[in-house]
Amino acid sequence: MPDNRKGKTVTQKDVADRAGVTRSIVSYVINNGPRSVSEETRERVLAAIKELGYRPNKHAQLLSSVEGAANRYLGIILASNYMFKRPYYGSILASIHEHAHARGWHIRFIRVFNDFNNPALFNELIHPDEISGVILLGLDQVIGTPDDMALVGEIVRRVERVVCVEWEWPGVPSIQFDRQAAAYEATRHLLASNRATIAYIGPEDKRVTGYQQALWEKHIPADERLMAFAIDSHSGYECCDRLIRSGLPIDAVCAGTDEVAVGVLKTLHQHGLAVPGQIAVASIDNLDIAAYTIPALTSIDVPRRQIGLHAVEALISGPAQTRPSAYAITVRTQLVVRESS
Repeated sequence: MPDNRKGKTVTQKDVADRAGVTRSIVSYVINNGPRSVSEETRERVLAAIKELGYRPNKHAQLLSSVEGAANRYLGIILASNYMFKRPYYGSILASIHEHAHARGWHIRFIRVFNDFNNPALFNELIHPDEISGVILLGLDQVIGTPDDMALVGEIVRRVERVVCVEWEWPGVPSIQFDRQAAAYEATRHLLASNRATIAYIGPEDKRVTGYQQALWEKHIPADERLMAFAIDSHSGYECCDRLIRSGLPIDAVCAGTDEVAVGVLKTLHQHGLAVPGQIAVASIDNLDIAAYTIPALTSIDVPRRQIGLHAVEALISGPAQTRPSAYAITVRTQLVVRESS
């Protein structure tokens, strides 16, 4: 990468000179071995890499020698590694891959946000020789510090096309579903099924507001003792178990995701509570597994394939030399009623 201040390419020797170490030490830091480096020395080398803008990319020269070589490459940045394990996000990633490939685009990398705190990796991948577009998936779940905000801002500044999925960033197009409306619809359905003491178990986000809104419309006070926060089957199981053991009367559960609902169903089964006879359950996502639980799960369908399609279309639309104007696409959700309610 050219050093604009000196008009020359930054090399590992430049980094070594700036950090006051040998070139071998720089190589060990960049490649995480084979020899260990003290934390203090490592931080000094990374600071020099960041300051000089050194870019340890083995194929950068090949790409930069071909005009427009990276024009059809995109990157995907996830909030965290757990997204690889979640079927909801897996469906979105599969859709992104499918629709990008259909339009002649290629995915250069899929990384998690924390990886880019390493300035060497940041300079290597967030670069016009590598990608001309990046999809940022659910980063609001992990960014919280000024340094995190600055890192996102630098990604947006460096990359020609940026799209947010499942969250928003100023000036950047976003694709998402209305979490509040989804939880509202699931809770309203349970209320319409003559349930009055409804618990909420799920993520602590706008879904909680939707649940409370539906209760408020029926003049039912939202009891904080009936709200528990869970993100997967295990935590859904544990939250529901604590709720049942508390002795608080409930006749329905609004689960924030299908994965949480799977844990809820297991808890209710182990406590000998019939679904939907004693406790009805409705959730959000409508994953493929929802139709195969026992009983089959009532769920708000979130069109994950459409989310991936819109993300790709938003990324590649418009002339390459201009950033798309900011807009938000909210995909339509739909209640799918099954045996659990």
